[in-house]
Amino acid sequence: MPRHAERIPPRNTPRGAAGPLYRIPAFGLYGNAEEARAAGYAHIETIASRAPANDWRIAAHRHATLAQCIVVTRGGGMLDLEGATARFDAPWFIWLPPAVVHGFRFDPGTTGHVLTVSEDVVAAALRASVDAERIAAMIAAPRFGPLPPAEEIGVDVAGIMESIAREHELPRYGVNTVVSASLLLLLVAFLRVRTLGELADTLGRARASEFRRFRALVERDFRRQTSIRAIAAELGITADKLHAVTRQAVGKGPLAVLHDRIMLECRRELIYTDKPVAEIGFDCGFGDPAHFSRFFARRAGCSPRRFRQLNREKRADPPA
Repeated sequence: MPRHAERIPPRNTPRGAAGPLYRIPAFGLYGNAEEARAAGYAHIETIASRAPANDWRIAAHRHATLAQCIVVTRGGGMLDLEGATARFDAPWFIWLPPAVVHGFRFDPGTTGHVLTVSEDVVAAALRASVDAERIAAMIAAPRFGPLPPAEEIGVDVAGIMESIAREHELPRYGVNTVVSASLLLLLVAFLRVRTLGELADTLGRARASEFRRFRALVERDFRRQTSIRAIAAELGITADKLHAVTRQAVGKGPLAVLHDRIMLECRRELIYTDKPVAEIGFDCGFGDPAHFSRFFARRAGCSPRRFRQLNREKRADPPA
């Protein structure tokens, strides 16, 4: 039972009668009586579609089997979550799992979207993700906080909410697929927000920003194998400082991070393409096939050709 949800007998009903009520109302959508929801339930609306009629106040309530994702794009307000209050200002996100008691006092004019989904929709979205276990652990509890720019987390959260709203307004074939995929993207974004927060806690905001920019440059330029000194110069810091930042963030130096990214791409190309080994090496910045072979073998324990052969054998004869 949620905290503060005291059972009381219904008014005008003798004590001991069946069907006790809760002091905290349980709604399908706020203001509507709770009702059984069909599998695959999903609903999206703007904050402005419901809040102004309630003087921008949504009293404390809960949803027994529905989860909610709220994205605030302008304005702000106060969140009441299980008796604790917190101020929020756009851009902001809030994730509420089922049965959590929550309420809002929005600033007049606040804009954004509220996505409400049944538990089976969340479960279906997670089944499509290799990160399902991590995401499921994260969304078991309420999550909220500032929403970083799309370029920092690689996901346009506000844009995804608008896309879901368009699907909701114009039902058509494949809507369930779009909603499920969009929900998974939202949850991945929230996982990345949490990861960024943990990185900032570990490194401090300035160093966390430097590390994120370093990873972005590695992703952009790893095929060119730009020198660490050149990357540091583009970041506006010294190579020694960059080394300290990456050591603190991931326990290895910047060159090791760069080499890890090169190896990841080489493995992908060897497994999933039929490109010649020399061409793969060339595409990843190696002008000499022998140099590529030595680089790969030191890290994989075998030559690129042998690595490809072993993986093809493994995929052709999966274990019973």
